[in-house]
Amino acid sequence: MRKVIVSGAGGQLGRAFLKTLSFHDDFSVYSFDRNQLDIADGDKIHRLLEYLPQVQYWINCGAYTKVDDAEKFHHEAELYNATAPGYIAKACKDKGIHFFHFSSDYVYHNDLRRPLTENDPTEPKGVYAKTKLDGEKVIQQSNGSHTIIRTSWVYGPGGHNFVNTMLRLGQDKSQLNIVGDQIGAPTYTMDITAAIKQLILLHASGHQQEIHGIFNFANAGEVSWDNFARTIFRKANLNCQVNTISTAEYNALAPRPPYSVLDCHKIQALLKAPIASWEDALSRYLTSGLS
Repeated sequence: MRKVIVSGAGGQLGRAFLKTLSFHDDFSVYSFDRNQLDIADGDKIHRLLEYLPQVQYWINCGAYTKVDDAEKFHHEAELYNATAPGYIAKACKDKGIHFFHFSSDYVYHNDLRRPLTENDPTEPKGVYAKTKLDGEKVIQQSNGSHTIIRTSWVYGPGGHNFVNTMLRLGQDKSQLNIVGDQIGAPTYTMDITAAIKQLILLHASGHQQEIHGIFNFANAGEVSWDNFARTIFRKANLNCQVNTISTAEYNALAPRPPYSVLDCHKIQALLKAPIASWEDALSRYLTSGLS
């Protein structure tokens, strides 16, 4: 029996892990939302692991994800994206637990216009991006067993995300203005969790070193936000016109990377099946009845 803690279980990624792991006989999942476990409370994290001494894996889905608000609430973004992961990483190191943590395509924000590898320069521009990279660094400095997943444009059931927003607005609006000069890869939560499950099984079978370190994971392919919206409306049979605008016209508080397609060859080499395209993932989400 593989005993797993999932923190941040109330968010869209945490919920996906509960669906992926909780109904399998070989996993025992202890899940905690923010009300049950404040990951910024280092003492509570240590007490929890004293109470659950047999845990082998910790999957942290907790984070501060309000990109624009982070520009105003620096302290909270730093607390949950950098300080808290450091607390978990240290506690996991002390107990011999493998730590899974999620980072962002925003940490790159470089001038490269080709799929980005894990070794490419990181040049985060906004508070959110900088705190996500800080979180990576404190985990690495803990010297514990860990897997950091950089992912992009995440959506899934129960989340405040682009797909759900488009589905809601597309019901009521005849047209929307959507940014067309940012390119990335939408990523379905259920595909992320399926990949992590495979990494856990690899770790359990003696391949600890292979899953240690930083990995990119996103659904395959690339798209702009405006064409992503058009695809959502077409697949959902919604009659909503998309007008393309620029990032400058959108005038968001925090800077966004213009190109953040992730090269996923490193993690693909560890997975049994090819990573699904973003269009296939979107179709599965829309037909799942969970959106």
